[in-house]
Amino acid sequence: MVAVTPVDPSPLGEEPRSGWSIALRGVRRERSGVAILRDIDLDVAPGTIVALVGPSGCGASTLLRVVSGAERADAGTVTVEGRSGAAAPRIPEIRDRTPVARFGRVRAAVVAAARQAGDDDPEAETDRLLGLVGLGRADKSVHRLSHGDRQRWALARVLAARPRALVLDDSLAALHTTARAETRDRLVRELRDRGVTTLWATRDTAEAAAVADDLVVMDQGRIVAAGGPDEVYARIADAAVAEVLGPVSAVPGIVEGLTVEVWGQELPLAESAHDGHCEVVVRPENVLLVGVDAPGVDGVVEDSIFLGSVRRSTVLTSDGSRVVVEHAPEQRLEDRDAVRLALAVVPTTVRPIG
Repeated sequence: MVAVTPVDPSPLGEEPRSGWSIALRGVRRERSGVAILRDIDLDVAPGTIVALVGPSGCGASTLLRVVSGAERADAGTVTVEGRSGAAAPRIPEIRDRTPVARFGRVRAAVVAAARQAGDDDPEAETDRLLGLVGLGRADKSVHRLSHGDRQRWALARVLAARPRALVLDDSLAALHTTARAETRDRLVRELRDRGVTTLWATRDTAEAAAVADDLVVMDQGRIVAAGGPDEVYARIADAAVAEVLGPVSAVPGIVEGLTVEVWGQELPLAESAHDGHCEVVVRPENVLLVGVDAPGVDGVVEDSIFLGSVRRSTVLTSDGSRVVVEHAPEQRLEDRDAVRLALAVVPTTVRPIG
């Protein structure tokens, strides 16, 4: 259920050099007359990890297949280490679900990949990689592995082949939360230590932010934002970005000079804006529950969800805004509870009304 495409091995006995550079220019892809990728331009520097996120159908998986060579672009060019078209080296790809060969055992397949890559001690390298991905069933037939263990095996096998670039398409999706985070962190360290250029698509935005040197947000076949994770996360005024990277709320405010007045508070602006009425865009972590006498706005709880380390509650305020707030899990709120909200004093993003 996990696909592993071949990798161009380094010559026998030669250690891989730094990762390959990857560049896309004007890449377009259509299926049955429907545009899947629209004029994609992207540069991936050698040895960096670029994470791609977006809503279902955004085109991220198709982009990875075009980069790996599994699909051809209808227009534009994909250049890998200065070569394009048939001359470009194939990049190994691990996807979430694709049938694997019925025969073959876990350990033997990884040993064979390490040996072909010229590893001095393929047996020891196999032990190390199986430990890295947390796979203990080394003598089991690959096709009898669970979905999650097939993903672990595919990662071990592709790492044994010493790739210089790698495409990962939700390749940790079948692992439960704790194991996924542990495997992810070990995998990222391995990729960084080796300098493997990596394109990493995931539906988990927290995972994307954790692994990425650069974060790319896609929507309807286009790149709508790209940059460092902190930089992209801060673009909450962009509706397409905010929708992907977590909930935001919009509340009324008034800009005057370098500040915005909202709920009786004056907050600094993140960027200059025209004076007058506006929407103040806030993330849940910057909304605070405060006492009845503090500056802020009254509201009524509509729902509250326990998320482990935090609770996320939705509040309907007296000015008609629906605001999401994250707060301590021990601070339990029930439906119809009366609360008072304020905003953290941090640089604030606004957008014009209408």
